[in-house]
Amino acid sequence: MSPKSKFACPISIAEVKETLFRIQDEVAFISGGTDLVIQLNSGQIKPAWLIDLSQIPELNYIKEVEGRLRIGSATTFTQISENSLIGEKARCLGQAAAQVGSTQIRNRATLGGNIAKASPAGDSLPALLALEAWVSILGSQGLRRVSFAQLLTENAAGLQAKELITEIDFPVWESQVETQIVSGFAKVGSRTTVTIARLNMAGSFEIDSRNGRIRGARWAVGALGQTPFRLEGLELELQGKTVNQDLAREIADRLTKAVDRAIPGRYSQEYKRQAIQGLGYDLLYDLFPEQMGVGR
Repeated sequence: MSPKSKFACPISIAEVKETLFRIQDEVAFISGGTDLVIQLNSGQIKPAWLIDLSQIPELNYIKEVEGRLRIGSATTFTQISENSLIGEKARCLGQAAAQVGSTQIRNRATLGGNIAKASPAGDSLPALLALEAWVSILGSQGLRRVSFAQLLTENAAGLQAKELITEIDFPVWESQVETQIVSGFAKVGSRTTVTIARLNMAGSFEIDSRNGRIRGARWAVGALGQTPFRLEGLELELQGKTVNQDLAREIADRLTKAVDRAIPGRYSQEYKRQAIQGLGYDLLYDLFPEQMGVGR
């Protein structure tokens, strides 16, 4: 860490605003610090000020409000992976959170930090795309709210100088008498734990309980280009279809073509063409075991 960096530790969002108004120099926000500390120690970044967010209760929560699940940006991945609301209503995000790094990293790393870093392989990012999340950002002009998908299309996670992610929210799709909601996450890395994803994906599906047909799908992949992205063409093709082995083979073919479009000619293309098929099957077997013939 640069010996010249000054340190501020506000205890409320109001105090963050006051601190930012007072400071004219470059700042960096720190909460879990799992990535930022490495950058500081290596000299990659040399901010004049570090603003610690870890003591602000207003940034650490998980709650459901008016049909939307709201998560404070300083909420850790351990909190997310162990939260019953997440497990019930945003399973793909809970699964993704449980696979971030090691136990020690999950105890420190935050959802807001993962978004701000905007790594192509960030485990939470495909899940947030599949959940159609929105992000609230505090800056000098006040609070703005932007879709997570739009944020990913902008450079450096779409954040400007001295902007702070305060909240992530997304709609709660709940199973009804005629509609079942299921979601999940799958990942492959170079080892089973403490690994950066070589590929990851998340899916959220609305299933007609009467006939088993797909009413709606949101399927996102990561570590396949500069930013994670939705497979919108595949999502449209899945509407009205029934999950079975035949459809799984169609999906695997479409996933392979997605790799070819995303990274043509790259050395990892052939590996990822195979790996993405396996991930697709993993996700389908997890979400639709009966339809996929598990236990027969």
